[in-house]
Amino acid sequence: MAVARPLDNPNPTIFEVPKSSFRQSENVSLWIDDANDAEEEDSPIDSQEIFDLIRSISDPEFPLSSLEDLQVVSLDRVHVHGRNVTVEIRPTQPHCSSAALIGLAIGVRLVRSLPPAFRVTFTVQEGSYVSADALCKQLNDKERVAAACESPMLMRTLESMLDNADKRGIS
Repeated sequence: MAVARPLDNPNPTIFEVPKSSFRQSENVSLWIDDANDAEEEDSPIDSQEIFDLIRSISDPEFPLSSLEDLQVVSLDRVHVHGRNVTVEIRPTQPHCSSAALIGLAIGVRLVRSLPPAFRVTFTVQEGSYVSADALCKQLNDKERVAAACESPMLMRTLESMLDNADKRGIS
């Protein structure tokens, strides 16, 4: 049984999601499979597609709010250059104790969804987190991430955060 701890941010700001961040076509697939290989070569993965994969991940402290609702992630902070993806996160508080967990959830979602050749790198929005360098070092270290994912308790928490991740912005 988990021990309840006080919330870092008991009253987070929930932002209105701009309509411009929603995908306009319902026929666009976010998944790569063998049947679509030829089509995918003509249509590379872009920032919008990456954002759609992570926007609906639930916040661990506020499970009814998505990372997009809290502006932890936004389309303008997701960049794709070939097979390199950079996600800039903005924790809700400078001392957010869930920042590493949120980054790990984003990383797990992308690793599960993208082809193995893709490399995901995390950055933290300047001035938004007191331990930004340490957080980036932790999230960008494959061995640390793999070790964290070996914890059954941590994986249950990540799975609960990812339960709504398939609810991506298709209008």
